[in-house]
Amino acid sequence: MNNPDPPATTAPWNNPPERRKPLRRKRAEKLARRAEHWGARLAEARAEGPDMEAAVLFDRLRGELDRLPQAARERAYEDVVQALERIRETHAQ
Repeated sequence: MNNPDPPATTAPWNNPPERRKPLRRKRAEKLARRAEHWGARLAEARAEGPDMEAAVLFDRLRGELDRLPQAARERAYEDVVQALERIRETHAQ
């Protein structure tokens, strides 16, 4: 009569699977790998000159913008345009 484990709590669909790595840690490792990749590409591009560095930066920017949802992409694009204008104004003589 006194059942210690009712079937509702022992059923497999009520117990989530245990993960080897928490998703938070997995995402952090993925971001670290991505940062390392782009850091290496930028270092190689700097050795080749400013035009190659600008090309790599543009590739990275385009990739990041492509990953965003449409509304966020439009806002990010506006931010990029403003940043480029500030750079142009600061360094134009």
